[in-house]
Amino acid sequence: MSLPSNIKQNLMPSEISFMTENEYIQILPRYSMKSIQLIGTKIPNLRALRREKVPLWVALILKSQGKCNIVIPDWLNLIYLKARYDEEVKFPMKFSDLPFNWIDLSKILLSKAPDDLPDPVHQLRSIIQDLREIRQVKTRKGLKEVNESNIGLSGLSLLEINELRPFMLSVMNKLREIHESVRHDDYDDEEVIDVDDDED
Repeated sequence: MSLPSNIKQNLMPSEISFMTENEYIQILPRYSMKSIQLIGTKIPNLRALRREKVPLWVALILKSQGKCNIVIPDWLNLIYLKARYDEEVKFPMKFSDLPFNWIDLSKILLSKAPDDLPDPVHQLRSIIQDLREIRQVKTRKGLKEVNESNIGLSGLSLLEINELRPFMLSVMNKLREIHESVRHDDYDDEEVIDVDDDED
């Protein structure tokens, strides 16, 4: 199936989820298990009630089988997220410090491991949505100050950059065309001046 060009230019949501699920996360095994060698990675020996890092996709499988609890990242709690929201409001020209995959990771954990979360799921969803919205507003405002040589994306997550990418590429190409056109016109004007000087 042929995809539209704007979709071809950026990652599909499923691709971002796949990348996120390959990130390592801590688990607390309920049972001891022997090491398993997989293609591209190795699952270490797991001992009951001893923390260990495994790929997120492995953690989700073990979680679904009732063999582990997922240790939720330090940033995925109401206190931390509300503090980041306050920063977003206080500093309109910068983005708060959040993990590169915070949106997709929080979505997965809220869906697959709600009983491991330190706060009620509905409250976490609410503050995450508030963060998403205020960052989107700041991003749109920031686009008004774009130039063809520099775009500041510091602090944006993978999903946020991915959402902006098709539009940003289009804007950058248009700005580059305008810039080249202005340079070409300036060059033509200089040639005309040089010719006039020679005739004098």
